[in-house]
Amino acid sequence: MVAAGGDLRQLILAYALVGALTAAGVVVWRRRRAVPPAAEGPAADATASAPNPRLAQGSGLALGLVGVLVFLATGSAVALWWWAVLLLGAAAAVFLLAEPPVARPALRGPGLEAGLWALGIACVALTLIVHRPDIDDAFYINVAVAAADAPGRALLGGDTLHGIDGLPLHLAVYRLHTYELLVGAFAYLTGIPAIYWFHWIFASVGALLVVLAHAVLFRLLTPRRWLWAVAGLVFVLLAVGETHRWYGNFAFVRIWQGKGFFLFVFMPLVYAYAIRFALRPSPASWLLLAAAQIGAVGCSFSGVWVAPAGALVAMACVLRPTRAAARTLALGGLASVYVLAVGWLLKEEMQGALPLAKHVYERGVLLDEALITFLGSARLRAFGVASILVAWALCGRGLARRFAIAFPLAVGLVFLSPYWDHWVLANVTGTSYWRALWSLPVPILMVLVLIAPLRLDGRRSWRVAGRVACILSFAAFAAFVPRFGGLSERNHGATRIPLRVGAPSLKVPLGAYAWARSLNASVPAGSAVVAPLSVSVWLPTLHEHAHPLVVRMPYLKPHRSRLGDEQVLHRYLMTSYVAGVERRDDAARLFRSGLRRFDVKGVCLRKTALAEQARNILRSAGFRRSLQGADHEIWVRS
Repeated sequence: MVAAGGDLRQLILAYALVGALTAAGVVVWRRRRAVPPAAEGPAADATASAPNPRLAQGSGLALGLVGVLVFLATGSAVALWWWAVLLLGAAAAVFLLAEPPVARPALRGPGLEAGLWALGIACVALTLIVHRPDIDDAFYINVAVAAADAPGRALLGGDTLHGIDGLPLHLAVYRLHTYELLVGAFAYLTGIPAIYWFHWIFASVGALLVVLAHAVLFRLLTPRRWLWAVAGLVFVLLAVGETHRWYGNFAFVRIWQGKGFFLFVFMPLVYAYAIRFALRPSPASWLLLAAAQIGAVGCSFSGVWVAPAGALVAMACVLRPTRAAARTLALGGLASVYVLAVGWLLKEEMQGALPLAKHVYERGVLLDEALITFLGSARLRAFGVASILVAWALCGRGLARRFAIAFPLAVGLVFLSPYWDHWVLANVTGTSYWRALWSLPVPILMVLVLIAPLRLDGRRSWRVAGRVACILSFAAFAAFVPRFGGLSERNHGATRIPLRVGAPSLKVPLGAYAWARSLNASVPAGSAVVAPLSVSVWLPTLHEHAHPLVVRMPYLKPHRSRLGDEQVLHRYLMTSYVAGVERRDDAARLFRSGLRRFDVKGVCLRKTALAEQARNILRSAGFRRSLQGADHEIWVRS
């Protein structure tokens, strides 16, 4: 629909038609299905076993811990990569190739199901009361706002942030996104502002789906302890907050954005459905695998490569090198055809939208920076690296061990290699090389390490001891690994706004958002306005909004070739001037001329030492002060 230039009304009608036909097809298929699908079981003869598995695991555990110490002592990402590849390669030879996969049925029971739903509801409640504002909302919410405000306009046809005719999206790859259009459709049909759909309704749905999606995966990986694993994952995601791009900061504290759904709803389903298909191929499991990948792409364009790679590795961790396995892998790979085709068609646009850095990095620098971006440079990085190296050695026989070997090995060889990281930069991730770690489910590996004490089984006393030890391992993780937790006030986003816990409300900085609403209400819809960046960034999230001269520089800089460097600089200077941080000698003159040049209708002025000069300019230009507060004031053209 986007490629054809369709609008929101046409998309809603098409969705209703396709949805009705799909529902009817599912009903017919289920009625005609003569034999229900067989329960998942061993994919191969379970009598064979790897030679001396305990010796291999013990040696692997020791070597993995030595590798962590070597990395911490030398700081060499290249040495870490070699250590990981050799260690995991040897583990793959012993366990993936020699040992057949065994899929055991998951424990079932009303108590377990009640526990799962109780955990999901608790996560929903937590998500509603935790507020960590994120300025990426400026674009994502604006996509939904623009679709709802102008349902007859071509979807994702151009920039709707700055009010400049003919300006394209700042990144063409966002034309793949469908999640924001879904929210826009709900906003249009109900009249409820899009930001409420994001911050309340979809945040709640997302928090619940994080729990349910991981339950689907852990029922396969840890069938006897899947509820412990799901609860452990929730704990790990919330226990860490020290880096802005830590995995958990894309989860419950940011789940309303498409990236959160992509990483923690659709990717676990991709892994799970890929494993199901590899164990027992069927049309239903193939369709679910394809649907999960398409959903991932609709939430984040990174799904173009992360989802097919995740599906391939998840299937490979189950299959052994036989002709039948090769056919299964090829057939399962066809579930990625749509995603790969879209990525191929947009390859040039993606590379053009994400220009490569001119700098040539030394070998291993990109990998080291990616680890620091996600895990920081303290104890969390050490524990994360240790989990990558030794999680498999702490798992018993089953799919979890194969998963913990296959994913670090495959991702390390393909996406994290220091020997072709520039190729990955040029053809896969663009300048955001740190996104390569999105293909490695580190939190899942951490959970496999932390629940290892649950392997103590047999007598009741041993089981109790294992559970106590498991609880203590999670407590020790929270106490000694992260520098501060995910619910700490120190866990803030790019705007340095502290996280707060309070009654359910919009996840915005209350002061800046209130000034954005006041400024927007002071001028006609679509007017050009000037405001400090802290206020400007929230204007596009409002319906019938005014257009700030600058929303965020990353949204404006890609348009320099169309607007010219001089106009981009002038817009930024005016924004800095009203914020009181512009010190150029000619700033006042450029501000005065910019009021005419951009036909500014409203100004949000921060009260600083430069404010009086700005007031005089505004009065002489025909503006009057309409609202005054402790830290800002609003001026509108008379």
